[in-house]
Amino acid sequence: MKTKILNTAIVVLLSAFAIAGCNKEKVELYEFDGYVVGFDPCSVIHHYRIGYVIISSDLKDTLLTYSLSDSKYKMPTSVLGNSADTLYKIPESYINNGWGGYYFQATSRYEFKIIGKYRYAKSDEISFQICSDFFPPNYKRVIVTSASK
Repeated sequence: MKTKILNTAIVVLLSAFAIAGCNKEKVELYEFDGYVVGFDPCSVIHHYRIGYVIISSDLKDTLLTYSLSDSKYKMPTSVLGNSADTLYKIPESYINNGWGGYYFQATSRYEFKIIGKYRYAKSDEISFQICSDFFPPNYKRVIVTSASK
């Protein structure tokens, strides 16, 4: 009788662990193909992690991400964390617009080709900064999970 109760308890515990393990939130990834065309000037001025604006090649989608820049601000700004393994280094002159605007000059808007995958940022991952409320609400706030030229 004790063996039967013990076996039943083990089965119940294993079932509970299996069910708990299956309830993980599935994160959907989306692909993008476009260009880094601008930045969040607030993030530059206040030395936050830099936010970049990406526009899709078909011009139908605009993404805003803070996950492409170095964790620590440096000039010239890099796109992707490790400065030794950088996708692009954005020249200081492209960023030095300050409050005047957040797009690169028209002649350099298609200079930084980028393809990759992203997921939507969770509410606790969205970068809210003192002065960055000027981005239109249709800009999707995303976390880039992989990127290449």
